[in-house]
Amino acid sequence: MANQLINTILEVEDVQALQVDFSQLKKIPRENALYMQVIIYYKDDENNVYILTTNNHPEEVKKIIKQLDDKGLKNKVFYTSAEWFAEWIKRYDQLEAREQKAQEEKEIREKAEWDSAITLMKQFFEKKDSLDPGEFILEMVRLWFQSGASDMHFQPEWKNITLRLRLDWILQDVVNFDAQDFWKYLQKLKFISWVKMNIDYIPQDGRFSFEATNHKWEKKKVDARVNFMPWMVAESTVIRFLDSQKWISTFEEIWFTDKNYDVLKKHISKTTWMIVVTWPTGSWKTTTLYSILNYLNTWTNKIITLEDPIEYEMPWIQQSQINYAKNYDYETGLKAILRHDPDIILVWETRSKETADIAVNAALTWHLVFTTLHTNSAIASIPRLLSMWVEPYLLAPAIQLVLWQRLVRKICPHCSTKRPANYAEQTEIEQALKRLNDAGITNLPAFDGSVVEAHGCTQCNETWYKWRLAILEALEITEDMRNLIIDRNNEASILTKARENWFITLTEDWIIKVLKWETTLDEIHRVVE
Repeated sequence: MANQLINTILEVEDVQALQVDFSQLKKIPRENALYMQVIIYYKDDENNVYILTTNNHPEEVKKIIKQLDDKGLKNKVFYTSAEWFAEWIKRYDQLEAREQKAQEEKEIREKAEWDSAITLMKQFFEKKDSLDPGEFILEMVRLWFQSGASDMHFQPEWKNITLRLRLDWILQDVVNFDAQDFWKYLQKLKFISWVKMNIDYIPQDGRFSFEATNHKWEKKKVDARVNFMPWMVAESTVIRFLDSQKWISTFEEIWFTDKNYDVLKKHISKTTWMIVVTWPTGSWKTTTLYSILNYLNTWTNKIITLEDPIEYEMPWIQQSQINYAKNYDYETGLKAILRHDPDIILVWETRSKETADIAVNAALTWHLVFTTLHTNSAIASIPRLLSMWVEPYLLAPAIQLVLWQRLVRKICPHCSTKRPANYAEQTEIEQALKRLNDAGITNLPAFDGSVVEAHGCTQCNETWYKWRLAILEALEITEDMRNLIIDRNNEASILTKARENWFITLTEDWIIKVLKWETTLDEIHRVVE
């Protein structure tokens, strides 16, 4: 008992004034405390543990003191009467009430979605100093996910770390951490992400999983990918959510409607050729490709993918992770895939001549091949592949369809109204409709001189927009266009020929979405221009 401090007999008013630390009170259950007449009720910054007892069971008190000694903790014992001990033990009632309230608040947070999750997030943030850093940061991550955010950013400033959420592709500031105080939360994120906690001078990638629920108490597993990057004053941290249950399984849900829907269904039902999805970063190519694979995923098809990284695990599909550190790249993987007799192949990204050549040859040998490129339009994918020195006489018969998409925010249905279009808007819409009519494209939405606008509400968090939709180009490669590819014609010639097959450009597809009152011209211009 070398660590025991001086014992003190407390007067009545002293017992009433004792400060309680409910986390310490929980160390001895109420039933045991009543039997032994001993309570651990406080712990100070110097690791002194405070004990209150009647000393009617001194042997039990000695056992508790020895347990504290074994843990290297000092203890300070206070004595009181049985009467005042019975009065003070009512603190357990307060503990029970606090825990019940905390459980009710947790259940409310677990069921929160959209703007209510953001509100609760801000309220929960105010309690962070009284919570365990690990529990706090994981609960905040759940709320961030339930708010509908696709990713979250801890952005370092000189004195603060600003938490920013990307909601409907727009970053929004939510709360600010003190830069020094944030360090403990950063360490917890590193720990659960399985990265080196003592490294802060090079980028690190990690991942972790957590469970989230919705308002119907439906549970789901969510994967989170985390990147830590050195910054001037602290590490910048970005978490991206990968919700495996957010796969969109029908093409109507992934924005393929009317002509684009028919074009896609026709070409993915074939057993050969190449389909290219071209995109700028953040256009949900993952959603489109996984939805296509999900549609094709039957026992009659053998599907093999090469991915970097594997974002969602899909049943019945053989998914292979690229590993450059082990010399396993797309070229090596694609050569191996062809020896496994697949029906459908996904090459996540075509970056080199060798990958492009193998993919093209696979498409020419009765495989349906999907791959992606980075280009600024569907038609630009043709010269991009030719610039990789793919032979035009091989590319022309192999490629069948090119999809190009961009994401825009969808107008909030709860606060949107129609208004008369101004002169500039009317001119832009009428010119686009004329181009479509001249190209022989019919069944277009009527323009009645009005456009949609919103006023902001709680449903959209005063942003005017809620959720997202895609604007698309679907380029079918016809026989005439194959001849143009073989002759290495420019993009303008390919576009002219595509128009003869009722090809709708991105700018025209966005006008159609505006005429359907799904989004605004301002939003389109923000994304595309």
